[in-house]
Amino acid sequence: MSVAKANRNLARHGRKQSGFSVLEMILASAILMVGIVSVVQLVPASLNSSVGNRLDTMATVVCQRELDQMLSKPLSVNSFQDEGQTISLGGAGSPGASVLMSGQSVVIDFSLGATPPAGFSGTMLADPNDPTSPSFELRWAVFPQLSNGAVVGRRIVIGCRRANGGGNQQLLLPVTLESSVQK
Repeated sequence: MSVAKANRNLARHGRKQSGFSVLEMILASAILMVGIVSVVQLVPASLNSSVGNRLDTMATVVCQRELDQMLSKPLSVNSFQDEGQTISLGGAGSPGASVLMSGQSVVIDFSLGATPPAGFSGTMLADPNDPTSPSFELRWAVFPQLSNGAVVGRRIVIGCRRANGGGNQQLLLPVTLESSVQK
């Protein structure tokens, strides 16, 4: 008797069974999959951008470190040793690596045909104490300011880029710094 009573109560209250149909479940799953695939495709792009930013920062640090060493030398010094490489600070007849004008800025020419003279380029590790760290190619130009044949100032333009491509060509854009020192 209690089953008949339950059926009457169900009919009287108008309750129906509720839930998802198979079609609704397929549609919800498809929408969820589109969202997951979109997020998964963003992860490699984000990692690539992060690596590029890290390498750009490292190139700037390497470039700034070398520029600081060049600026710290007395104006009478034309070359010095750094990590076993001879660093030339030029003279009136040898300004160094070729430069290009980019708007109002001067940038170092890293094109294939623009090989700098000896002493005006080098390869440096981002961390000299870590042989596995990425290496960077440096090129620089030094424009001395002369007064009565004596150097009274120097304008130094230095460029740095990653030495090996590592398969990602967008990471090879050079960093250029410029500074000057006077007596």
